[in-house]
Amino acid sequence: MLGDGNPSRRYAMRALDDMVITANRVEVLTALRANRESHAKIVAEARAGYLERATAALTARLEKLRAGKLISTGMAINLPQDYTNVYDTAIKMLELHQGDTVVLNAQQVRNLVRDDWDWTSLFLTTNSAYSGTARAVGGSNEGDE
Repeated sequence: MLGDGNPSRRYAMRALDDMVITANRVEVLTALRANRESHAKIVAEARAGYLERATAALTARLEKLRAGKLISTGMAINLPQDYTNVYDTAIKMLELHQGDTVVLNAQQVRNLVRDDWDWTSLFLTTNSAYSGTARAVGGSNEGDE
């Protein structure tokens, strides 16, 4: 996974930075829609898991407060991450595009087709606290080169 901060991988990928390709618009759109669907599944799982965890934590605190105990009301529960709007914008752009082909650079291929964004690592790490799918995807990317 490129978003993992590994400097040697980033350096190796620079060789592709100036490369551009002409790709079939429908093929890119199909890949992007599949990536959005996977992203949305993780977001839905993470939101449900977050609500369950936050509700349990708040209920436990409320019970202690009602019992007269002085406790901290602060909680360290990270909100789930959601970048669905990024996919939606890219999909809309490709739907509005007039031609059968699109020109993509290496970064756009990594993002749109390979689903590797600068926020991918944070998204998977944060949402893996609440989503089994995020844990599985995040764990499968650990050894990627």
